[in-house]
Amino acid sequence: MSMVLFWRWATERNVTACNPAIGLPRVPVTPPAPRPLAEDVYRQTVAVCQEPMIELMIRLAGECGLRRAEIVQVHARDLTRGDDGWWIRVHGKGGRERAVPIMADLAVACRTTAGGGWCFPGQIGGHMSPGWAGKLAARVLPTCTGLHTLRHRYATCIYRATGDIVAVQQLLGHSSLATTQRYVAIGDDRLRRAAAAAA
Repeated sequence: MSMVLFWRWATERNVTACNPAIGLPRVPVTPPAPRPLAEDVYRQTVAVCQEPMIELMIRLAGECGLRRAEIVQVHARDLTRGDDGWWIRVHGKGGRERAVPIMADLAVACRTTAGGGWCFPGQIGGHMSPGWAGKLAARVLPTCTGLHTLRHRYATCIYRATGDIVAVQQLLGHSSLATTQRYVAIGDDRLRRAAAAAA
C-alpha cells in the first residue's frame, strides 16, 4: 500500500510521468483480533490496586468501556441519576456524546473524586492528558495491556451476556458495526453451541 500511495503522490506532483504501481494487487489487511483482558486478571488488578485514582481509571475503562481520552474528560456534571439508575455522559470522538449506564458504586466513587469538577484534574488546569492516564494505568496493568484492552473486555462481557452486537456498538460509541465486531471475542463454547444447533 505504501508503494501505491508513494507513486500516486509522485505522479500527482509531477515528480515522475509514469506510475509503476498501477495494477499492483491490493494486499488484504487482516483486522486485529479482539484482545480482552481475562476476567480473573481484571478482577485481580482492581482488587490489588493501591491507588484510588488509577483504580477509578481502570474501572471506567473495564466497566463502562471508556477510551483514555473519554476517561480524563469525566466531570462531576456528567454523572446523573435517573429512575433506572446512574448514567455517565461520555464525551467521545468527533465531539459525539453518548450516555452509558454506570454502576452505583462507581458513580459515587467518580462523584467523590471529582468533588464539583474533573475526576482527573491536570496540573495546569483542565483535565489530565490521555497519554498520562495511559502511563498511570500501565503501572498496575499486566505487561502488554492497556486501558484499551479493558474496553475490549467491556465489549466482550456485554456481548456474552446479551448477544446484542447493536447494544455493544451504541455503548462503545462506534459509528460502524464492523468496528464493534473487532472488539468482541467469541468464546469457543459459543461457537460449539452454534455448530451443535446446526447439527
